[in-house]
Amino acid sequence: DRREAKARMKAEKGKERQQTMEALRGGDERRYPARDQGKGRHLARNWVDGRRNIGEFFWPIVIAALVLLFLPIPGLQQGSTVVLLGFYVLITVDTGLSLLGLRRALQREVPEASDRSGALAYAFGRSIQSRKRRLPVPKVERGWTRQYTKGEVKAFTA
Repeated sequence: DRREAKARMKAEKGKERQQTMEALRGGDERRYPARDQGKGRHLARNWVDGRRNIGEFFWPIVIAALVLLFLPIPGLQQGSTVVLLGFYVLITVDTGLSLLGLRRALQREVPEASDRSGALAYAFGRSIQSRKRRLPVPKVERGWTRQYTKGEVKAFTA
């Protein structure tokens, strides 16, 4: 019966989705979805998670600025516009410097170009998320990036 087959397929997909979410929350890299697999993505995750990013404050600041923009007080509107533009400049500089360092690390650690492709965009997307909401969950402590650049930790553990 088509209905039963469709219901079975839906249940199987739901179970797969649940297993994937458990893997993302638990840190089981073997069961990550394709977008999170590979050495390049692994290094990009550690790079972003191992430093403080101004982008982590992106959504709270943007929402607060938008609320202030809709208040009928010209001084608050102008001030929130200036704060928002300044924040965009800070985010651009911080993210640019971070991605430059990541690019160098990727070229050094991941020799295959196919493993490196998309890692910078992946890192950018991860850098504007709150650390608590990132999936897969962060596995390295803040400061890992600094330790990596000094040669105190390895990019990949065996």
